[in-house]
Amino acid sequence: MLRQIYQTRNMHVKVIKMRWMTGGVNYSYLLSTQDKTKSYLIDPAEPLEVIPALKTEEANTIEAVVNTHHHYDHSGGNGAMVAELHEIGVPQVQVICGSHSSPGATDIPKHLQEYKLGDLKVKCIRTPCHTQDSVCYYVADPQTGEKAIFTGDTLFTAGCGRFFEGTGEEMDVALNRRILDGVGEPNWDTTKVYPGHEYTKSNVKFVRQAVFKNRGENSSLDKLEQYCQKNEVTAGAFTLRDELAYNPFMRLDDPTVRDAVGDVKGSLSRAQVMEELRKMKNSM
Repeated sequence: MLRQIYQTRNMHVKVIKMRWMTGGVNYSYLLSTQDKTKSYLIDPAEPLEVIPALKTEEANTIEAVVNTHHHYDHSGGNGAMVAELHEIGVPQVQVICGSHSSPGATDIPKHLQEYKLGDLKVKCIRTPCHTQDSVCYYVADPQTGEKAIFTGDTLFTAGCGRFFEGTGEEMDVALNRRILDGVGEPNWDTTKVYPGHEYTKSNVKFVRQAVFKNRGENSSLDKLEQYCQKNEVTAGAFTLRDELAYNPFMRLDDPTVRDAVGDVKGSLSRAQVMEELRKMKNSM
């Protein structure tokens, strides 16, 4: 099976592709401290793809398996990963999840609860909608100033997840209040987004067809479109500030977005605009 692994320099985030051969285009991430002595393994749903991607010295540093939500393509590998880590001599492995619906969960963080991974500060931002146990993990390195957010199926580059267990209002709160407030405006420019799937190309196609239809209308979308045409992997390439520029689900009061959902008078609530956008994306 073809496996590709991409190493970024930001806080040693190793991007691991899963389920690409079967169309899932999932990501798992190994988040490590600068000295590479402590790590979290995020959403390792497919152990047969994740384990070969980890060097022995990397696996030995894993302190926790972390889930963004309970769906099987994010949490289904928890048990096998913990067993494998025990097998190679890692004595204690936490399983940090939004609820006990994730297999083997040992820690259920509250909204804005913080963990420390070496020098890294990890803030748990609960974002119920895609699932009620969805959690985004905002990570900051005070030594280097690097920041990242692992968003699972809540925030995608230029898109958002389906509202399987929530409403448009909940997704508006998740994206535009909880994530933005949890990260804090001074950090939006420097916080790289690591989503649960590689959906950027299809999201850009939707935004181009439905919202910002002409090149030059939204220069940030133009740049994103060019980037994803040349790059298969877009995880970690864009920031929260970038999302605010081109992601229609984070621009609910933009007249162009409202025009796209037929709200020419600007009379719909933000929740209604969110619902209409999602319906349009679902039918694409």
